[in-house]
Amino acid sequence: MTDMAVERAPGYRYSRRGLLPLIRQLSVVDNRRNAMLLTLQWVIIIASVTIAIRINSVPVYLLAGFTIGTRIQCLAVMMHDACHGLLFSNRRINDLVGDFFVSYPLMMSVHLYRANHMVHHRYTNTMRDYDYRVQRKDPDQHFPKSPAGMMRLLARSILGLNYYRIARAGRIWAPIANFHNPGRFGFDYRLGLRLRYVVWAILVYGLILWSPWRWQILGLFMIPLLVWANVFNRIRATAEHNGVADEQELNGTRTVIPTWLDRFLIAPFNVSYHLEHHLFPSVPWHNLRRLHVHLMNDPDYAANAHVTRGYWGVVKELTSSPGSSPDDNAHVLRSELKL
Repeated sequence: MTDMAVERAPGYRYSRRGLLPLIRQLSVVDNRRNAMLLTLQWVIIIASVTIAIRINSVPVYLLAGFTIGTRIQCLAVMMHDACHGLLFSNRRINDLVGDFFVSYPLMMSVHLYRANHMVHHRYTNTMRDYDYRVQRKDPDQHFPKSPAGMMRLLARSILGLNYYRIARAGRIWAPIANFHNPGRFGFDYRLGLRLRYVVWAILVYGLILWSPWRWQILGLFMIPLLVWANVFNRIRATAEHNGVADEQELNGTRTVIPTWLDRFLIAPFNVSYHLEHHLFPSVPWHNLRRLHVHLMNDPDYAANAHVTRGYWGVVKELTSSPGSSPDDNAHVLRSELKL
């Protein structure tokens, strides 16, 4: 990766020539499908909270918390889609629903996330990329690690001992930390957007605190939020750009072919097809796998794209072994992925 934001060398970018008709076809947002999926996440969350409170048993609380955590990961991915205007085709509806039902419950804002994320797309893996700068400063994101170092990282993440690092980096997306409108990334977090969050917070948290089950509700949402942000979402984010060669656009971002367990815990809604997303960010989640299959028919893409099988494969790529380099652990897939 580069140490300063300079123009990429000639030949760095992957040629999009001839792909425009396909991308136009794939860049259609399925509003009805996304509305149904978003509704489903909240039905599962509310049902889990209700059942746990009614039964009032520790095993049921644990099961409910686990279920809610997986749905929180779905909301996090939907926030990313809303940031790109891919949750709903109407931008006003996209941003309003994205704030009220996706990002605000995660203590974030679609608008604040978008301001940083667009810069990330434009200056990926350079010092103008805030995500990259965070990775350089955070020793948890320095790879490869020894097997013992990787185990320590996992243990500290599960116990929440390094959560403060994620919270500190994530403050740029949090309305409460930007109420003074610092103008980060040149974005004007205008007063109307700030007041929108205040009204939402008063209504939602007010209703929760008014409820006789306030602590159960808060615990069943906040604890899984902490765990999934610091363990599973950390794994997903780590996989996207860590441990890649970045000699060209195709190996500056990693795509992960997920197992069913990966999709359930870490990468719902095709978010693991991250290279395809960086190449063509207008393509919504439900078409990313189809796009990947098409691109794998291009010999240049198939030969150079950084594609890893499963998140356990990512862990192995980022774990050093005696006498090996990080590239020795790479699981770059070829023709077998032409599904």
